[in-house]
Amino acid sequence: MPTFRYRAYGHDGRFAEGTVDATSLDAANEALWSQGLSPFQMHSADQSGTRWWNREIVLGGGGARRGDLLAFTREFAMLNAAEIPLDDALRILQEQASSSRLRELVEGLLSEILNGMPLSDAMQKQSAVFPADYIAVVRAGETGGTLADVFVELAELLESRAEIRARVQSALIYPCMLVVLSLGTLAIIVGGLIPSIAPIFGQSGKPMPTSIQFMLALQERWIEIAASSAIVLSALLGAVSVATRNPEVRQQLDRLKLRLPVVGAFLLQQEAARFARTLGTMLKAGVPLIQAAKSACSVIGNRHIAAGMDRVIEAVHQGTALHRALRAEAVLPAIALQMISVGEEAGKLDRMLTRVAVMLERQTQSNIDRFMSALTPALTVGIALMVGALIMPVMNAVLSINDMVGR
Repeated sequence: MPTFRYRAYGHDGRFAEGTVDATSLDAANEALWSQGLSPFQMHSADQSGTRWWNREIVLGGGGARRGDLLAFTREFAMLNAAEIPLDDALRILQEQASSSRLRELVEGLLSEILNGMPLSDAMQKQSAVFPADYIAVVRAGETGGTLADVFVELAELLESRAEIRARVQSALIYPCMLVVLSLGTLAIIVGGLIPSIAPIFGQSGKPMPTSIQFMLALQERWIEIAASSAIVLSALLGAVSVATRNPEVRQQLDRLKLRLPVVGAFLLQQEAARFARTLGTMLKAGVPLIQAAKSACSVIGNRHIAAGMDRVIEAVHQGTALHRALRAEAVLPAIALQMISVGEEAGKLDRMLTRVAVMLERQTQSNIDRFMSALTPALTVGIALMVGALIMPVMNAVLSINDMVGR
């Protein structure tokens, strides 16, 4: 039977971590809920959950599930704001679903709702789409009677993340096109132009330039070079994969990432924005601070920051103010810590966290825009230099041949 590793919290807010044997991921979630635990991270212990293709789905999921969750949340928020009854809203969504996956998702929820099950429990049965922290927010909204407001907050949260992903992907299109075109240019030069020029040197008796000899050897032995490169790359990836299965190694690597000159500040802003927006959303929904902080911690991808947040949660559980615990760990930017301190002292922590998230997201997007603006001309100049370095030996060879013929 497969073994799943989980992180969860109990009804008293205490943190729990361990493994559970179950036939599937859904069965493992059900087993923890029956024990009074609310899981917010779950992955297979046999297949490292830290690999990118097996990462747990947290507030947005990945791929098609992330799109389904965003579409459902956005449309359901509008219907709830219009004060349409829950079952009627689900029927409308089922009829207007933009994809068969979304239609099946809504159909399953509607079936459970008509059988008398609360919406949060119905979502729990589809935990592959609805992560535990999402369900916790919905359950808090049901308890406090603020379900419409909760879905508005969740829709804004998911849409802001989707917008950032879309802008990054759009910004990467042109640099990727430049790289592809440069590779095509290199293939034409090495595979077509150089072989056509090489016989001229043999016929004239003039020694062939070293650069052209090198490119000819590259063209003749490209299969061996490609195979050797693939073997070396596979070995490196295998070594990295084995090393990163160790949580301590992953944490150290994530710590080193934060110390990189430009990338480190960007990663810190991104992780802080995710944490602040998720925590602010959950607090607005009425989720207790400890429980909300544990769920918000699950959206953090950097292990070093997540370890610091775990210590922050433990300190808050012992009675320390959130801003003091965060300041002791220094896992957030200084301006974010100051804003959180003001919000906590004024009793408006949820609003201030949302403002912190908006500020950090804007800074992140501004940094991305500046980086992409600098990346495009840098790639253009670099590719021009690389192609020029290959073309110059060819031009020198052609000129030397012309001089020889002229004599």
